[in-house]
Amino acid sequence: MQSRGRYTASSSNGYWVALLTCSCLTACGLWSKDGDGPPAVSTAGAPSSGGSASGSSSGGKDAGPSSGEGGAAQAGFGPGFGGDGCVPGVPTTSQIPRLSNRQYVAVMRDLLGVSTVPGEASAGDQNLSDVLVDDFDGPMTAAAWTVYQDLANKIAHEVMTGPNKSKFIGCDPAASGCLDDTIKAFGRRAFRRPLSEGEFARFQKLGTTTPTPTPDELAETTLTGFLLSPSFLMVPELATDRQSGGNIALSNYEVATRLSMLLWNSIPDDELALAADRNELQAKDQILKQAKRMLLDHEKSAPVMAAFHRRWSRIDDNAGHWWKTSHDTTRFPAYTANAATAVQAEIEAFFDDVAFGHGAFKDYFLSKVAFVNQDNAPLYGLDATRYGAELKRVELDAKQRPGFLSRAGFLSSYSHFDATAPFQRGAFIARDLLGIQVPPPDPESIKRVVADGVTERQNSEALTSPNTCKPCHSVINPYGFALENYDSIGAWQTVDQRGGKIDATVTVLLGDGSSKAIDSPLQLMQELAQSPYAKRTYAQSWVSFAFNRAPNSGDECVVDDLANQLASDGYQILDILPELTQADAFSTRVRGAQ
Repeated sequence: MQSRGRYTASSSNGYWVALLTCSCLTACGLWSKDGDGPPAVSTAGAPSSGGSASGSSSGGKDAGPSSGEGGAAQAGFGPGFGGDGCVPGVPTTSQIPRLSNRQYVAVMRDLLGVSTVPGEASAGDQNLSDVLVDDFDGPMTAAAWTVYQDLANKIAHEVMTGPNKSKFIGCDPAASGCLDDTIKAFGRRAFRRPLSEGEFARFQKLGTTTPTPTPDELAETTLTGFLLSPSFLMVPELATDRQSGGNIALSNYEVATRLSMLLWNSIPDDELALAADRNELQAKDQILKQAKRMLLDHEKSAPVMAAFHRRWSRIDDNAGHWWKTSHDTTRFPAYTANAATAVQAEIEAFFDDVAFGHGAFKDYFLSKVAFVNQDNAPLYGLDATRYGAELKRVELDAKQRPGFLSRAGFLSSYSHFDATAPFQRGAFIARDLLGIQVPPPDPESIKRVVADGVTERQNSEALTSPNTCKPCHSVINPYGFALENYDSIGAWQTVDQRGGKIDATVTVLLGDGSSKAIDSPLQLMQELAQSPYAKRTYAQSWVSFAFNRAPNSGDECVVDDLANQLASDGYQILDILPELTQADAFSTRVRGAQ
């Protein structure tokens, strides 16, 4: 039998639950449905990734220059660098975001101990992340709503019949007062706040339907109702108390939710929930104390930190080059399928080591730490027989291997099948790390020129010698040429694959109108590590990520403050998230905005 909620019952109990779900939840006001469509209130945008103060990060990646590697237009540093200063204030926002997919998965893990959804016997269980519709902006769609309904029914049934039942209900559903107590206790966690009297009454109303369900059926339907409620799937902020400046101060519960979504992509734990209940999240020092505590939970905070690093480095950007390049294994036999997997894991481990190893901004570019196993060791000139299958933390030559731009993951991604790609490498540094606006390339100008007896650098210089190419490539090329000591798969080379000697001597643009001659990858990394433009671009990425807004959306003062902090000695990456919770934009919103 199929229900209006598109849930196919697999048992007699499932039939009752499906029937109750489709008729009672709507009748009791727990769904706001129009026919078989999605909830009418779901008019907010869905985020593209987890880890934001408002419960999601912005739809899409940080807004910025195009992802091309040059073009006829002049390259230059983008807005926000050396301008007239910021205008203090709290930006207006208008969305009530849904839980991002990362958040949904983390919440299900922490709320109910669920990480997979039962599948058919032949297919087996699936990860929740594999079932959800991809994150998207705009109103809830019928396709996404169907998935939420199906998951809610299946998860509720699995919880009530499996080992995680106590995470929802800790008493006999037939016992007097059991379900009422469960509605209050579970609702407090699922909604990230206490239920209102009206909400409590509507959940109670589920037991007054005809035909009368059994206690277990009613409990299962109650759980389904929670998992489909807009107060669960969305992250509303509805406080109305005004501050002296005219902004709305978020409630303790809204601040707690912002903290937990920012730092964990999930719901508040017991300590944070208790602080909200006790009205202990209104002062900034109270918020800071909780943020510092929560960040130390590596299991929960590491995925958020990793999500940020994937955004800042453009690993998650479909227009980027990460992990998309295959290589000529005849010419590069060390680049096996296992090596490709290892270098991906190594980049993630490197960023985690910088952040949670008390690293600073400069360590992204100067750290000699690498993570090596038997598969990627040859790429670094190391003896593979000294390593096993697991990645091992090692220290490489500080002159040859400073920072993530000298790791095989980046270098092999930003290369061609059988040669280096100075344009790709240089454009990434100029555009994504320094904020230089780089227009897309002229399609007619990107044909590779191959000439015998010259180096890849000389070939690239010849390719971009026309006057129409110079305005951009005079900026891009030097950054890429400085990395020519790394071949197509990221191994160190002193002789070009075409037979010529590597020449890494270049003059790079610093961004303030000056330039500097460098002659090695290490010198380039030293410049990037201290570049105010690299620090501000990085700070802008953090603020956009944390506050769920595109860059330059009114948070320029916060960006400036963070960039200045990054320039201070001893300022650690772990200081950033707690620091951002101290901004007015974290604990307030503009009057009239949601």
